Amino acid sequence: MLNTILVVAAEPTQINFFSMATKGGFLMLVLLLISIIAVAIIVDRILTIKRSKVDDENFVRTINDFLKSGEIKKAVAASKVQENCLIANVINKALEHFNGNIAEVKEVIESAVKQEVHFLEKYLGSLATFAATAPLIGFLGTVTGMVKVFMKIGETGGGVDINLLAGGIWEALITTIGGLSVGIITILFYNFLVGKIEVLAQDLENDTNEFLFALRRMKNES
Repeated sequence: MLNTILVVAAEPTQINFFSMATKGGFLMLVLLLISIIAVAIIVDRILTIKRSKVDDENFVRTINDFLKSGEIKKAVAASKVQENCLIANVINKALEHFNGNIAEVKEVIESAVKQEVHFLEKYLGSLATFAATAPLIGFLGTVTGMVKVFMKIGETGGGVDINLLAGGIWEALITTIGGLSVGIITILFYNFLVGKIEVLAQDLENDTNEFLFALRRMKNES
């Protein structure tokens, strides 16, 4: 008897997660769909943030040098060269609307900055929704699974089959594991992306302020 127990304890327990997931029912498919969409959003936002980065310091310095010499057209051309660049897009819109009125340019810059930040935050609302709802879907699957277990117990006239009870419970808990896993990973990436966007937004504000100062100085000198 002791030898049998030792042999069983020594054997590694192999867990087939795919097989377990398929026993979670319809709600596991919902969680799978949510996870696929969440991954697509995360990858898309990471690539967007990466493309939006540029050597802001050198770029703004180049634009300011053109402004000091009064070469507006060269500044516009330089801003158009930088594709998918936040500060370049803002400066390009500001210079296109520049008519000597700094107040109007400032309004254009503020509107352009809001548009660029809004573009960066695209789909983050959906990502936050997935992070919040995934655990709830998992709990819902567990509750419905437990209801099915007790319904089966009731159908048997109250007789409890320990194998039926244990199997039904662990199958019901699978959706909780799935929901929590999707929710935790999604919220971590959501916070990561929000932090990156906040840094970019702050850098964008600093760069636009420097550009506006150079533009105002150019107007005063002229």
